[in-house]
Order: sequence, then C-alpha cells, then structure tokens
Amino acid sequence: MQFAAGQLPNALGIMAACHLEVCAQCQARVKLYDRLGGEILLATPGVAVKKELLSGLLDRLDEPEPVIATESNLGDIRIPRPLRRFVPGFYDQLPWIGMTRSIKEFKLPISDAHYTAKFYKIAAGSELPEHTHKGNEFTLVMDGSFRDKAGSYSQGDFILADHNTVHQPKADDDCDCICFAVLDAPLKMTGFFGRMLNPFLS
Repeated sequence: MQFAAGQLPNALGIMAACHLEVCAQCQARVKLYDRLGGEILLATPGVAVKKELLSGLLDRLDEPEPVIATESNLGDIRIPRPLRRFVPGFYDQLPWIGMTRSIKEFKLPISDAHYTAKFYKIAAGSELPEHTHKGNEFTLVMDGSFRDKAGSYSQGDFILADHNTVHQPKADDDCDCICFAVLDAPLKMTGFFGRMLNPFLS
C-alpha cells in the first residue's frame, strides 16, 4: 500500500518495484490499491491551484523527450529494470569489494542516512558467516539461488530478515548468487570467528 501511494523511501521503493516485475500476486494487490487511491481522489474536494501551473505544464511539452532504454543500452538483462539506471553495465563490470574471496559487495548510490542498499555476490557453493540482524534486512534474489535453514530462494524471491533471524545463507553449487539487499541497521555476526568482525561492520 505504501508503494502504491508513493510513500516508501527510495531504496525500499526500488526493491518493491523489482519484485513486482516477477510477482503476479503482488502486481494484482498494487492495482487494487491504485484503484482505491483513485476512488479516494475522486471523492476528495477540489483544491484551487495557481494559474501558472497550467502554463508551466504546457511549457514542459516542448522539452526534449527522455532517452528510452532499449535492449541494446540496458546492460545486463538480468538486472531488474528499476535498477538499471543505477547499474548501467554488467554484474561482472561492477567494482565489487571483497568481504572475503568468495563473498563480495557493491554499495548502490540509492543508499541514504536510514537505509543501506547493496548487492551481495556469493560464489557458487560458498556461504555467508552465521549472523543475525540489528534491524531489518530486505533481500531480493536477482541471479542464482541460495538456501538457509528456513528454505531455498531463487530469482525473484523476496525475503525479510530481522533480529529474530539467525541464519547462514549458502549459494547453490551450480552458479554464483547475486542479491539486492536493503538494510536499516548493520548485520550482527554470531559465529565464533564472525563475532570478531562486528566492530568493523557499519
């Protein structure tokens, strides 16, 4: 409902838009909320606006048309469309930062003071250290698949983890797993060696 009303922060709104590309059930719910919003607008009394509003709108009709993305300039077609303006190239061309040899991350420019948006790349057959969360982590699987003790997740799946979640995601053996994650607080490592990393996580 917040997505349909345009009330989500940028990072969460883009994540919801990416998930909506592949989820027919959620698409139907958003359409329902859109219709509800339209009915509320129709029932709302009109509000006077400045006369300059119409002239300003008409002036914008003469502005150059925006560049329409085509398959030739979209970059990696596995990147969901709502993210392609922020990631114009290909996954293998991103400046990944290595947390370890098998786990890398790329911070997205849609991060802000409240939400950190990242790509995580887990090498095939590798796993993240066991951890929980100091807040919420919203994750969308973009390529490949992974599993934890709660289940298995593949392209398009949306997962919410919070302080009650303790898990150790592991990429499946056949290919690397790339996820889009939005966090409102840092991870908290729980394993023996992972706990030594906690002072460096932000």
